[in-house]
Amino acid sequence: MRFSQAFGLTLALLVAPLAKADTLDFTITGQGSTYTFSLPSNPLPDLSVNGVYFRLDNQPINIDNQFGETSDIRFFNTFAAGGVSFLSLVLGGPQLYTGTEAMPTFLTGQFTLTQDLATYSLTIAPQPSRVPEPATLLLVSTGAIATLRSLRRRIDHDLYS
Repeated sequence: MRFSQAFGLTLALLVAPLAKADTLDFTITGQGSTYTFSLPSNPLPDLSVNGVYFRLDNQPINIDNQFGETSDIRFFNTFAAGGVSFLSLVLGGPQLYTGTEAMPTFLTGQFTLTQDLATYSLTIAPQPSRVPEPATLLLVSTGAIATLRSLRRRIDHDLYS
């Protein structure tokens, strides 16, 4: 019984870093600049106005592949002309999330946004998987098996001595 508990604990410790909330990368390109930021796919808004928008406060935004600054980001629903606003940009377009403003889930894909007569392109994509390489998994699992065998020998020795 102890061996299976130790094995379960070891397995949980190995798998836990792989289980994380889905994070999405946002890339907005237009008027000679590229803005990038990452957000959870199901964010918890700092403020939500039912039927209008939700806001995420103090989000870091990279401008042209360099850290720019932090900004509140607002995502508007269809009834408020859709789109997103941050820094000095107010980009109209489609609604970029499903669900309610209090419990949104971002859509993924490519979207066209506009500000005045300027057109911007938005891509919302999942971050690449951070699964360890097979060689790393083999090394970690070999070490875990050796540790568990040693633990089992110790338990067996204590039980039968």
